[in-house]
Amino acid sequence: MPIPRRVRSFHGPHTTCLHAACGYNNFDVYIKTRWLYGFIRFLLYFSCSLFTAALWGALAALFCLQYLGVRVLLRFQRKLSVLLLLLGRRRVDFRLVNELLVYGIHVTMLLVGGLGWCFMVFVDM
Repeated sequence: MPIPRRVRSFHGPHTTCLHAACGYNNFDVYIKTRWLYGFIRFLLYFSCSLFTAALWGALAALFCLQYLGVRVLLRFQRKLSVLLLLLGRRRVDFRLVNELLVYGIHVTMLLVGGLGWCFMVFVDM
């Protein structure tokens, strides 16, 4: 049974790539694909470093706000405790709030340190 000509001339899925490479010098195709690869890699690294820097900056600002907030809250707690003692009332227990704030600051500090390291890795690349 004879095989039709269209089927016999089909070389596989890379035929169009091979025919496209025959039109140019192979080195030109290599240079163009290398340039495109380099440009895509640059876009990836640049966008990742911008995202990491923005996230790191936001976390650093959050850490500063938490630090200042703790100082203000501790001052408020002291004044409230003194006021309640002067009024003859029981003082309020702020232990849980203080622990949650300290844990929050620890987590933020770890994230700032880790993302700062990631930022430096992307800058070094």
